Amino acid sequence: MMVVLTLLGMSWLWAAILAVVVATACLIGLRFGAWRLLLRLTGSEPPNGPTQEVLANVLEGLCVSHGIAAPELRTIDSRSINALTTARTPNHAAIVVTTGAVEQLERIEMEGLLAHLLCRIRRGDAAFDTLAGVLLAWPLGAFGQLRVWVMNRVLPAARSLEADFEAVSLTRYPPGLLSALMTLSNQQAGVPSSSVAALHMWVDEPDWGASDTIRHPRMETRIAALNEL
Repeated sequence: MMVVLTLLGMSWLWAAILAVVVATACLIGLRFGAWRLLLRLTGSEPPNGPTQEVLANVLEGLCVSHGIAAPELRTIDSRSINALTTARTPNHAAIVVTTGAVEQLERIEMEGLLAHLLCRIRRGDAAFDTLAGVLLAWPLGAFGQLRVWVMNRVLPAARSLEADFEAVSLTRYPPGLLSALMTLSNQQAGVPSSSVAALHMWVDEPDWGASDTIRHPRMETRIAALNEL
């Protein structure tokens, strides 16, 4: 931008100042709006009917009993069983659940899944994942291996496992989340409307090729860890 402004006749000093101002404004905008952008990229919609009722009831029970701010609820029409969360702060967040998860998971499994996502929000992982998705994964979407290499060095390696343990502490019922993760592991992971910017944010990352994954840690490891509780 600075080069273009200089070529248009602006002095290099003013061009540099304007470039810094614009870059700062863009970063601030992304900081506050990245989570909304990711919701649009995933193609999620507000739930309605029985789906909204099921999700709202389970989520409300968890949030009220533990004093957690209730995030927005969104759904994606997909037979796959999966969910993600995106956030700016613990008080500005959204949870996205596939309709397949609502239809196929038992209530106790859904409770464990939502508790995992709430813990991601509360820990700050969701906000960090959101910024990483918009600032890194999305721009590098056309460079699969480079995207994976960068994201695997930016994201905390054990964040999903730590959220699993906190979720179990929240629900006080390890079999709920364990059963949900086992169900997820037995399916072909994938969400038709998923965006590359949000791949790393799903509980079970959609497979875009065996070598193109940012799952931390592997689902088998998470299941084995919960089995030991």
